[in-house]
Amino acid sequence: MTKTIIAIGGGEMGRIKIHDDGRREQKPWETEKADRKIVELTGKEHPVLVFIGAASNDSPSYFPAVCDVFEKKLGCITKNLILTDLSQRPNQDKIREMVMGADIVYVGGGNVTRLMKVLKETGTDKILKEAYDNGVIMSGNSAGGCVWFEYYDNDEDEDFDGTENTFTTKRALGFVKGYFCPHWNKKTEYGIDKEVTSKDVIKRMLIKESKFGYAVDEPAAIMIQTDSDKQIMSEIISVPGAGVYKLSPEQKQYINLGNTRD
Repeated sequence: MTKTIIAIGGGEMGRIKIHDDGRREQKPWETEKADRKIVELTGKEHPVLVFIGAASNDSPSYFPAVCDVFEKKLGCITKNLILTDLSQRPNQDKIREMVMGADIVYVGGGNVTRLMKVLKETGTDKILKEAYDNGVIMSGNSAGGCVWFEYYDNDEDEDFDGTENTFTTKRALGFVKGYFCPHWNKKTEYGIDKEVTSKDVIKRMLIKESKFGYAVDEPAAIMIQTDSDKQIMSEIISVPGAGVYKLSPEQKQYINLGNTRD
C-alpha cells in the first residue's frame, strides 16, 4: 500500500478576503496544481475530504474556502473536523470515524504549536497515524504541511523572542523525517524578527542542531510517497520559478535533481 503526503509551502486557494472597509477581494487560486493532485491520487470521482482547521483556531472563514475549492471545483465531499471549539468538538469515537472514513485529510494553515497541542489532547494524532498507514492521503498548506514532518520551528510561539538565541525546532507528528519550512521564497536572506525568520538563520539553526530538512516555496508542494521501505519525493510546481529544496548543514539542493542552489 502506498502512503502519500502532499505538503504545500503556502499560497492562496482562491478565497475572498474581506477588508476592514468592507471591500471584498478575490484572491487567486495559486495552489490549484497541488490541490488537483491531492484529489486525483484518490482515483475517485467524489472522494471524502476531512478538513482540520485547528491551526487557525477553526477560523469560520477557512472551511467555506476549502469547500469552494475541493467541493465546488474538484467534486469532493467535504467535512469539517472542529477541534478547538469544545462545544462543537466530537468525541474521540466520532473523530476516528470521520478520519478513518476519509479519502483525504487536509490540514489548514496557522500556528503549528496550537495544532499539535489540540491533536495530542484529543488523541487525533494517533488516529491520523492509523489513517495514514491505511492509505488515507495526508495533505495541508503551511502549518498543515509542517505537521507531517519530524520538526517545525518556533518562530510563531512565545518561546521565540525575535532573536537567534531562542530560535529552535519543535516536534511535529514525524510521519516524514526532517524539518519542514514553508514560504521559503518569502524569507529574507538576513535578519530575524517575530514575523519573518531569515533563510540564513534557518540554515544556522539546522547546523547547530545537526538536522536536515526541506524548504518549500509558495505555492509549490512536496509529495512524499512511501511503499514498504521505498520512499519517493517529488515536487509539484504551480508557478514558474517556485521550488522545493533539501536543507542540510552543507548545502541546499533541488530534491529531484540534486543541483545546488543558494
